[in-house]
Amino acid sequence: MASKECSNNWKKWAIVSITLVLLVSVIGLVLFFALWKVTQPGCKEDAVCRPDADMLDYLLSLGQINQRDGLLVTWYHAANSQKEMNAALNSDIMVLEADVNVEGLNTANETGVPIMAHPPAIYSDNTLQQWLETVLASSQKGIKLDFKSLKAVRPSLDLLRRLTDDGKVRRPVWINADILRGPNILTSIELNATQFLALVQEKYPEATLSPGWTTLYLPMFPNSTYTRAMVEEMQGLVGALPQRVTFPVRAVMVRAAWPYFSWLLGQSDRYSLTLWQSISETVSVDDLLYFRDNCATHQIYYDLFEPVLGYGEQLLTDMLALCQGLWQPVSFQLQAEPLGQSTDGVVARLLAASPRATVTVEHSTAGGNYTSVQKVLLAARAVDRTRVYYRSQSYRRDLLADIGRN
Repeated sequence: MASKECSNNWKKWAIVSITLVLLVSVIGLVLFFALWKVTQPGCKEDAVCRPDADMLDYLLSLGQINQRDGLLVTWYHAANSQKEMNAALNSDIMVLEADVNVEGLNTANETGVPIMAHPPAIYSDNTLQQWLETVLASSQKGIKLDFKSLKAVRPSLDLLRRLTDDGKVRRPVWINADILRGPNILTSIELNATQFLALVQEKYPEATLSPGWTTLYLPMFPNSTYTRAMVEEMQGLVGALPQRVTFPVRAVMVRAAWPYFSWLLGQSDRYSLTLWQSISETVSVDDLLYFRDNCATHQIYYDLFEPVLGYGEQLLTDMLALCQGLWQPVSFQLQAEPLGQSTDGVVARLLAASPRATVTVEHSTAGGNYTSVQKVLLAARAVDRTRVYYRSQSYRRDLLADIGRN
């Protein structure tokens, strides 16, 4: 009898012990996931963690910007190859722009597989699927896909649809294509507007549309600009669509056509402009100030390169004026080569604009070898060691060695 009671007691204690272990495990898992959710970086507000979210609201939720101002958003161009994609992911850039083509386009080797390549390239070491899976898994950066072929659109949107349905696309997605003939273009090279827009509505209406005009700009030659007819034709195509629309416009041509774009922005609160620039073009800071003075700060994004000329007195004055009155920290991005051709004291004057101002001096191998910028980099460091940063693709060791010797 005693043996039977001991056996029953043992069973009871075993059940109680197992129950306690399970309870503790469950509590531990709950606490773990609660803490994991709190400590993980990234988007946590469902309203903006979506492909159809406003880009500024999304970046605000991440704490990457502190107000709805398109000037604060930074861009990485042509993050296509594995190397460029990884460089973009390892940078502090907020939005990745990449080009989508079809593997072997218009050849006997055409596969129909979307790849990351800018024409004339039709092959790549990176497919769109690889690109999206890597970017979505390893970053919180916004996405802008620039379609170079209509053939790439359907399979790409099908892929986005699957990833979104699986809950993996928790950020804004922009879909870009040139769908109308624009200034100085004589032949038809744009994507078919009707087919492109229909595919987006059918396959992936969550995306922010970025429909643009094909353009050509030749410095030192007479150039036309956007016309009223061009802008009204675009409004006719997208005016009745439901999603957000940002119109990519060539920055160097916008000032002369500003009345038309001002009218366009007034047609819907879904609209914005994205100013873009070829690396060979110089955009007047006076023009940028004019745009900011004549529309709301959330209505224009600035997808621009740094100035390609030296930082002269007028440009320096304009840069300071552009940031005057801003209460948040300001980081001035300067290229080392033009900085070496500039007026004396550029770095010191920019830092003097605010005790919270910093300067980042950038340099790439395309700008020359280390010797060509050595003096500039060391001179910038001599101004202030705590508020001058350096971004160099190849010469970090050389600079550190110089600093060690000096």
